[in-house]
Amino acid sequence: MTSDNIIVECGKCKNTDCYIKLCDSHWILLVNNKKNQIVFKKGQHIFLEGHLIFGVYFIQEGKVKVNSSNLDGKKQIVRLATDGHILGHLGSQGETYPIEAVTMEDSRICFFDNQTMHDALMANPQFTFNMMMFYSKELRKIEQRTKFFAQMTVEEKIIFALLYVASTFGISKKEKALNVIISRQDLAEIAGTNSEQISRTLTSLNQQNLIHIRGKEIIMSDYQGLKNCISRYKISLF
Repeated sequence: MTSDNIIVECGKCKNTDCYIKLCDSHWILLVNNKKNQIVFKKGQHIFLEGHLIFGVYFIQEGKVKVNSSNLDGKKQIVRLATDGHILGHLGSQGETYPIEAVTMEDSRICFFDNQTMHDALMANPQFTFNMMMFYSKELRKIEQRTKFFAQMTVEEKIIFALLYVASTFGISKKEKALNVIISRQDLAEIAGTNSEQISRTLTSLNQQNLIHIRGKEIIMSDYQGLKNCISRYKISLF
């Protein structure tokens, strides 16, 4: 990652997936001058559940999990996010976040306040349309998971979680390893189960030669085979 103390300007940013680049050149310069850019270390909160919404966060580079808590305080990962993805949303006065965002590795995050984002959205149709499509796609992912999890076995939910991690963060071309070191607990919070079930299922999938465990890494040995395991649900976002 770029050195912590270097501010990367929007016009020189190498992240080709950032929607800010869809603004007119005048607006790219304007929002660049108003943004705050922060490097968060692994495990740091970007924002907390219940905190006031002051603006929107864009991931310049990094990996982030978005959590929601139930009434008992148990965490569930509702979203994963990476380079170019958006965290949070515009908020009206007094509105608070219903979720929290936590880094999974050191991450460089750009923050734009509510007024700046509102003005940019009103003035840049292409930017606005693509922001809308991003939120639409993320909503469809959540809807699919909600729909199918009620019908899936524990093993199918864990396969879904592995494929979701792979589709978000990618896998290495040479070794087919997930491009993130993800804990058993994080997988459990995606799949809606517990770490013991994760360990048992990963062992089973390893024995079936669908994955391979190497230390903390997960190798997606048979990506298509994993997809075939949940093909009856016709999930379209992997």
